[in-house]
Amino acid sequence: MPDRPGALSAVTTALAAHRVDIVRLDVVSHEGDAVVDDLLLEAASAEDIGAAIGAFWPDVQVRTFDAPLGDPALEMAAAIGAVTGAPTQVEARVELARAAARVGRAELGAVVRCIDTGGFVPAAGMPATAVVGPREAFAGRWVVAQQRAAAFPAREGWAPPGFAAEAGASWVAMAPLGAAEVLMVVRRANVPFARGELARLDALARAVRPVVERGVPARPSPVPESLATLPARSITLGAA
Repeated sequence: MPDRPGALSAVTTALAAHRVDIVRLDVVSHEGDAVVDDLLLEAASAEDIGAAIGAFWPDVQVRTFDAPLGDPALEMAAAIGAVTGAPTQVEARVELARAAARVGRAELGAVVRCIDTGGFVPAAGMPATAVVGPREAFAGRWVVAQQRAAAFPAREGWAPPGFAAEAGASWVAMAPLGAAEVLMVVRRANVPFARGELARLDALARAVRPVVERGVPARPSPVPESLATLPARSITLGAA
């Protein structure tokens, strides 16, 4: 919605008029002249929520998620607890992939690892056939090389065709998970990631990094830098 006085008031008034409660409201990020808010809503029926959303004034863009997602702060806490409490490194990555999808409001979460040859293989969340060859372009190479989080539309070339087909992505967000792994979430619906959502994913990766990177040697990719690029319209965090 526009980042100006009264914008949120118009939304809350419409919700109240249709008997929809705001369980939690998070300011996700400021995007230029707009603000992105995450509203967790509760009502007697989905129809009531739909009617309230339909009453928002025209300047408000709404992105709805069908999955039963919870409070984002509690989701983050639960994610960190699940990963740090896992009995093995393998199970920690499985828990992380599952939790990242919820924190990232995404359909798929995965951990992808760079191996000695310069290729990437799934460590959790994707089938073993989802591999990136040592000479194949992959946006995850940029994330590992720069140690910066990035989100982007899944345009042709972000990953090899086989990997891209397994992901089925419309939008992708990635965060570095140590020197050799990437935490990735995929939205199959056409819902772009806001910068604040990317920051959440990056915060999760940073929080669990000491747990998951134990015993994983750094494997910098030996492939040319030309294969470590991001698609157009990418957003990134941090500095190289």
